[in-house]
Amino acid sequence: MVTNPKILPAVAKILLVDIGGTNVRTCSANINSSILINPQKENTSCLKSFDDLIANFLLQDPLIDHIVFSVAGPKMNDTIRMTNRDFTLNAKDILEKFNVSSCHILNDWESIGYSLSLFDEGDMTLIAPGKDFNKTALILGPGTGLGAALVVDNHTVLPTEIGNSTFSIDSMMMKSGLKASKDFHVLEDLISGRGISNIYKEFSGLIKSPEDIVSTYESDTLAQKSIDQFLICLPQVLSELALIYMPGNGIYFAGGLMRSLMQFIDATTFRENFLLNRKPMHSEILENISIFLIEREMTCLHGNLSYFNQMFLKKTS
Repeated sequence: MVTNPKILPAVAKILLVDIGGTNVRTCSANINSSILINPQKENTSCLKSFDDLIANFLLQDPLIDHIVFSVAGPKMNDTIRMTNRDFTLNAKDILEKFNVSSCHILNDWESIGYSLSLFDEGDMTLIAPGKDFNKTALILGPGTGLGAALVVDNHTVLPTEIGNSTFSIDSMMMKSGLKASKDFHVLEDLISGRGISNIYKEFSGLIKSPEDIVSTYESDTLAQKSIDQFLICLPQVLSELALIYMPGNGIYFAGGLMRSLMQFIDATTFRENFLLNRKPMHSEILENISIFLIEREMTCLHGNLSYFNQMFLKKTS
């Protein structure tokens, strides 16, 4: 967080911006509200005129006095360099360019972690039931890459870069029967939208987008084979992460890709792969971990707003 030396006025509004690997989502909101005002989505090509994009928002709504960004990339010292795009965002630069009181930059999965407290069971689909045994949750989603974060007691969010690690990738390749190749280097080369495309390429020799693979599941046997293989690998990776992070408050999937894949998930098979080859004591731990899919869209915008409201309440309490 970077702020200008001003008192935060209650009448001021917040500009919320989510910069993902594929799309940029924007909206505004009132402080201490949970309502997103006029949410919009554009392709990331709009980043070529990023300063103009922000300037236009501030010109159209003079009440905007704070900006919260969520960006797909690791954060260091209030700066994020995107993982899959040539784009860097720095909070101090924003304050120098624009007349706003504060600028906050979150990793995208840090933001999604802050959104978790806003959702109830009506916003989710249960994949595997469990029983809470601590206050740590794991939230993740295969999308353009593989994002994940830990959420402790609904207030402390710890983003990770697990998707860009080589953790378990060799083991997954061996178990799946896929051939090791330059397409499978880090974990998100297998567990992501790109991973689905890589699996399809391995089976067919053809390059096809994950959206096309999902949409042709019923008509293309190799698309079906690719998605089925992905849904075998996913719970096995999830099992590894669960034993590392011990998310006794549940595991939560988020993102459009997982929502589109939900129709192909058989809960019994998913759970079997989640528990596969575990010792009895570890199976007992895993059996107590609930797994959910968050059905709500624009989770980063909700998370950005939740983060700001928590921060604002601390400043004014």
